[in-house]
Amino acid sequence: MAKQSHELSATAVASRETDPQEAIVDREQRATLQECIGSLPALEKEAVLLRLGQGLSYKQISEVMDLSVSHVGVLLHQALGRLRSTMNPSK
Repeated sequence: MAKQSHELSATAVASRETDPQEAIVDREQRATLQECIGSLPALEKEAVLLRLGQGLSYKQISEVMDLSVSHVGVLLHQALGRLRSTMNPSK
């Protein structure tokens, strides 16, 4: 069952990659997201990059940044809120 799901996902990704409009939209969204992440305050940016870029857990991020796990949670909550409002200003 998992194999079928993976195959469907790969097919969906492949079809998006072959659609030039979708590829352009994806690139633009990635560029916008990178710009928004770059504009975050330093601690929030570092936490986001460790979480989303490297896939670290809150505990691992807290160890890397020498912060409490709860502080990491607050930083990520604030950062993701900023990113949401920047990426979707009408919502």
